[in-house]
Amino acid sequence: MRATTHLTSARILLPLVTALIFILSALHPLAMAQENEDEKAQTGAMEDLADRCGDIPGKRYGLMPPGTPYDSVVGPAAVVIRIEGTIDVAMRDYLLEAIRYAESKNAVLIVELNTPGGLLDPAVDMVMAISNARVPVVGFVVDKWAESAGTLILMATHIAAMQPGTIIGSLQPIRYDPATGNYEPVTESKILNPIIKLLCEHGASRGRNPEALVGFVLKNYNFSAEEALRVGVIEVVARDRQELISKINGAVVALPAGPTVKIELSGAIEEYPPSLRIRLLHILSDPLLSGLLLSLGALALLFSIASGNVPGMAIGGLLLLLGLLGSGFNPNTASLLLILGGALLLFIELYTPGFGIIGGTGIVMLVLGIALLPISGSGFAAAEEYARTLLYTTYALGLTIGGFTAFAVYKVLKARRIKPKLWSLEGSDGIAVDDIEPGGEGFVLVEGEYWKATSDERIRKGEKVVVVGKEGRLLKVRRARD
Repeated sequence: MRATTHLTSARILLPLVTALIFILSALHPLAMAQENEDEKAQTGAMEDLADRCGDIPGKRYGLMPPGTPYDSVVGPAAVVIRIEGTIDVAMRDYLLEAIRYAESKNAVLIVELNTPGGLLDPAVDMVMAISNARVPVVGFVVDKWAESAGTLILMATHIAAMQPGTIIGSLQPIRYDPATGNYEPVTESKILNPIIKLLCEHGASRGRNPEALVGFVLKNYNFSAEEALRVGVIEVVARDRQELISKINGAVVALPAGPTVKIELSGAIEEYPPSLRIRLLHILSDPLLSGLLLSLGALALLFSIASGNVPGMAIGGLLLLLGLLGSGFNPNTASLLLILGGALLLFIELYTPGFGIIGGTGIVMLVLGIALLPISGSGFAAAEEYARTLLYTTYALGLTIGGFTAFAVYKVLKARRIKPKLWSLEGSDGIAVDDIEPGGEGFVLVEGEYWKATSDERIRKGEKVVVVGKEGRLLKVRRARD
């Protein structure tokens, strides 16, 4: 009975298994075909991205293969700067200053990047400055990331490196409204195409993957350090600065604006800190701070003009100008306006009664204007020695006038806190002109004037008296005691 049951089950299962095998055999080619179609679509998409770069020649610049002939040697020192926070006008000027300094020292410039991105125009200027550098510029992503404009700058460096754990990518530009804090992605080809072309010209020419470069903009690709190295958009992964130096030591780099050079480093590292002007500009460029300054400055100026409050106009004008400066207004023009505005307010202070608010605002504007004055470069640039002397002179003048103004304000406030004291004859000395009986009245001479007086004691004519009170027009006196 059991044998019959097993035989029946086998007869039923055998056709089912055969049918299942046949179905799987039929579906397998379909799955393979679908997989092949996906691969073809992905390959086609990557080819389409590469086509967006146009006819970009092969690798011409950047890190060259070992044994490449070179014209000169750069080293033995390395100059290090750190681009951190928002990419803005301050960071652009900082990079330009550092490139000039590294060129004067014939040193390799290492740019440590830790930025979420920033303004497009300063980033493009930084790309062009790196391409025109006469020494190798090494980009090194540290700590967290180099997104958006930071990726654009990294792709322009002659050698690109990343720390493990950092990321790059997301290069699609956005429109940002500092007043509301809202932003939206930009999709217009009129804006995207120049960025793609810039990436291809300064990235693909260094041997970096054109598909990934275009994907940064159109697909917002993001890569870790290991992925970026595997995809071919960076050349080095290093844990720290020392490991980076050891890996690039002896490398040959072809410069777009100069000869092919060999990097020879002895381990000497010189950090190039940002100047006071750069630090101040970078602080003011914070989107939250610049938006707040713009709002407060506009409101203060509006209400001060409506009420005729001159000190409020001065403060509102200062806040508004600082907010414009942080929003991308030309710092060279801003420094000139601050100097002129500060001088005007100091002149107004001389003819305006008050407690020094106008003059104090003028001093602040004057000092900030001199601090933001460009030492070198384009615009209202000044000679370094002249600008430094002018800066120290302005600081000294500002501290002197500011100290005097603070002292005057302190004295005025102190005087305002004192309760008013009325003039009184009480305690004054005099001479009796008449005999004055107790409870009676007579004349006395007090402070050159005749007064009718009374007393509780007998006072003889010619005796000295002291005023002890006053009731209406009648003085109350007593005999003076030696």
